[in-house]
Amino acid sequence: MRIALITPREEGLSAFRAGLEGRNARIECYRDDIDFLQTARSRTWDLVIVDGLYTPFHGILERLLEINASLNTAVITNLSAEAFHEAGEGLGILAALPAKPAAADVDPLLARLRAIGGLDPAVEEAQARLDAARFRHHPHCVVCWDRHPFGLQVDYRVTGVHRVEGAFGCGKSYEGYEGLVHGGVVSSLLDGAMASCMLAMGLEAYTAEMRVRFRGPVRTGRPAVLKGEWVRGEGPLHLLTATLEQEGKVRATARAKFYQVRLDADPAPLPRGGGMRYLLSQARKRLV
Repeated sequence: MRIALITPREEGLSAFRAGLEGRNARIECYRDDIDFLQTARSRTWDLVIVDGLYTPFHGILERLLEINASLNTAVITNLSAEAFHEAGEGLGILAALPAKPAAADVDPLLARLRAIGGLDPAVEEAQARLDAARFRHHPHCVVCWDRHPFGLQVDYRVTGVHRVEGAFGCGKSYEGYEGLVHGGVVSSLLDGAMASCMLAMGLEAYTAEMRVRFRGPVRTGRPAVLKGEWVRGEGPLHLLTATLEQEGKVRATARAKFYQVRLDADPAPLPRGGGMRYLLSQARKRLV
């Protein structure tokens, strides 16, 4: 699971953070809401925790909920229960945390998140596999490494056992024709979504074949949503699909076959030989 922690006192919450990380949570800290909104607003979060001891939390949460009305939030506070209820009225806050939250506060918080459907154990496991595989196999990926100076920085998140979703801001620096995102960038985004599906399932694979259809213009300056889905597998080949949506409309789709391998081995082309060629050709036919 991915959790954002908005606080200027990152070190003072080390025990609480360690408790969350011990439950397979990936924590990212931001000094304030401006820092968060500038760098992480387009990412998908399971929970955002706001440290209300250092800034009025009501205004911050209002701004966050304007962007994502379904965002799950918790607040660190020293207010009494009555005062907190009054200050947070209408904001749908999941939980109030003590002024010095500790590891013991983690399980009750996650239990509340699961109770409202904010966490699915199967999805949590798949996300943990994806995060571990990204770090192990392509930590500097031009598509999904969030610190790549020239990369796309897409944070693909597991939304189902066989599905992932990500967001892309479509910045001007990725332009091809005037006002349009370059088609190669679009293709990379779709490929990244499908590759993330494979890794989330615990399957290591290379793209063997991909067909992209551009259904409409992908405009710069307007955020896009990427969705990838594993469809089925035949032997070492797997069929996956992906879409890019912008302003509620599908702008591009992809259909690809991935070849399952061990990614810690040297990259190699598809195996050759009469018997292998026959097996792969039959698998391709079944995946059409």
